Amino acid sequence: MVVVVEPTQFASSRLDVLKSNIMAVLDAHERCSIKQDGHLLLLDVDEPVDAMYALTNVFGIRSIGIADTADKKLDSLVDAIVSVGKHIIHSNERFHVEVLGSAKGIVTRDVEFAATAALLSELSMLNVKPSSKGYDRLIRVYIADEGAYVCRIYRDGAGGLPVGSNGYALCSVYDCISAVAAYVLAEHGFYPSIIVVYSEDGMLRRVAKKIEVIARMLPRKSIELKYTYYTPRSNDVDSSNKYHYHYKNTLLTSLLLDRLVRVSDMGSKSNNSNSIASSMGSNSSSSNNSSNSSSSIIALPLSSLHSMDFINSVMRRVSCRNVIFPLMFSNYLLHYSRIFGVDCVREIQDISKSTESIAVDDSYIGEYVEECINNMHTLEVKLSPNMVHDIIDGIRRMQGDNV
Repeated sequence: MVVVVEPTQFASSRLDVLKSNIMAVLDAHERCSIKQDGHLLLLDVDEPVDAMYALTNVFGIRSIGIADTADKKLDSLVDAIVSVGKHIIHSNERFHVEVLGSAKGIVTRDVEFAATAALLSELSMLNVKPSSKGYDRLIRVYIADEGAYVCRIYRDGAGGLPVGSNGYALCSVYDCISAVAAYVLAEHGFYPSIIVVYSEDGMLRRVAKKIEVIARMLPRKSIELKYTYYTPRSNDVDSSNKYHYHYKNTLLTSLLLDRLVRVSDMGSKSNNSNSIASSMGSNSSSSNNSSNSSSSIIALPLSSLHSMDFINSVMRRVSCRNVIFPLMFSNYLLHYSRIFGVDCVREIQDISKSTESIAVDDSYIGEYVEECINNMHTLEVKLSPNMVHDIIDGIRRMQGDNV
């Protein structure tokens, strides 16, 4: 029995990074070996079920299955499919046999028809039926270069590209839209080097919950966070309006990221600013795109929810040349927001209704940016069931009475 990993189409050219991410997630170098058969990755592990469920959160994977091996001959394939079907198909269930791949002398449709007929004959007393849609059991068969693999259990993967295959990018998380941007950034092959920005304790709690969701999609057992805070001025009118507050934080964090990267690229002697940008590479997973390590990339959470006037006003003040926009042309913003919970969906829906006539008072933006730079700190947090509390407690402990 073997765990079969089918990479996504665009991950096929980045298998070295995907293999590294798989090993990092399983954390089992002494118990896990990875072989390649054509475009498939084959994992030999002690606990295949645990490994399969762990890999459902790894970007770059189309599907994962626990499979029996078989010879690439019609009779052998049909026998293997029937053997698996007898164990997983129950009374009155609908099933479907799907064969992917090709081999000399084998037509996939012939295998599907022959296996379906054999299963109907073998399980005739159970009143089972074949169905290409709305089936209860799927028997997926992969035919690769060296052998065939009949899946007993099959799960969809996370899709996307292997995290780190496009290098790393600096981003900030302060609300739902920025959290979705960091998630999409990882899905598209960048390792998100995250700066947490908050201005009050309730905001920190909400951000910590979002960080946990993002962290579970990264190929690490722990993550290193940069975090900072600022204190809203008492006469800052935007701080009391949640819609304006989002826009102000978006402008603030965009300028903060730009400032950090700009200072680093200029070779500044400022240890605080320079260390933030220069340490991004240490947070990223292995990458086969070495060119990204020589330049700093920032990811801004600007999207179609924001007005063009606001987007233009932000970009006029950002001087970094390596800027990407994970959400700019995404039609699935609400879909991604569901990953972070119902409250996130509501927040984004509310913001989408408030995009007209939003004018941000930037009177204190410069002061907030300077304050955030001066308050920048680093925290390493392990993935655990208590990760949210570990983030909050760790920041409070390091900040002391300032939180």
